[in-house]
Amino acid sequence: MANFLINAAIKGVLEGFTEFLPISSTGHLVLVRKLLPVAAAEHAERLDNLFDIIVQFPAVLAIVVLYWKRLWDSVSGFASRPEARRFWLGIALAFIPLAALGLVFKKKIEEHLMHPVPVALALIVGGLVLILIERRRHTDRVQNAEDVTPETALIIGFFQALALIPGTSRSGATIVGGRLFGLSRSAAAEFSFFLAIPVMAAAFGYQMIKEYKNLQPGDGPILITGSVTSFITAYIVVAVFIKFLQKHSLAAFGWYRIALGALVLIFASKL
Repeated sequence: MANFLINAAIKGVLEGFTEFLPISSTGHLVLVRKLLPVAAAEHAERLDNLFDIIVQFPAVLAIVVLYWKRLWDSVSGFASRPEARRFWLGIALAFIPLAALGLVFKKKIEEHLMHPVPVALALIVGGLVLILIERRRHTDRVQNAEDVTPETALIIGFFQALALIPGTSRSGATIVGGRLFGLSRSAAAEFSFFLAIPVMAAAFGYQMIKEYKNLQPGDGPILITGSVTSFITAYIVVAVFIKFLQKHSLAAFGWYRIALGALVLIFASKL
């Protein structure tokens, strides 16, 4: 049990570190499943699938805590300020493509693509896209996430839906979409953070409704350990990431994705 708790803590850190960076948290968790099992072999697949969803939720709670004042100002001003209503309408519209396409295709995608080689290819392609996006000349018309129009938000939502492909990165896809449609790096990242709140809450709720009957007494310590480390790590990483984007480009994350994807392909070819 102790080994499984240590693995859960490590995977929680990995989730918190990768969830909001454009490097794919799901891709990383898929790649370490065999290296860091969180349960005995007969329970591994069931608990891994549950673990990967559960530990995303505390990472999103870190966003709520970090941005509490801005989120509360927007919620409390919903009735009186048109810009607050516009912001939440944009979040709702951006949520729809991933939710709709996920209901239709998620199971088939997981069956065929939730494996190291497809994940590696998605990492490489996404890395190349990030590098190319950063080499493109941008006009940053939107400096704050709250100023994203509903029309632009919907377009970003379709980019987010690409994250159904394991290894693509939800944050990476939404940041790329934002950058292409006039958002500054920090605005694109923060809109991606805010959009994660309904996305992860819905995924968490759906998974709990689906799996709560299969929960076993021994699952609690594993899920709690991963959740705590995920929250703490995400809180730190998001705060640092926003400061990083004020002075640096996203190209470094693109090169990281390419290097990781290449390593996975090399090791996969030797198995």
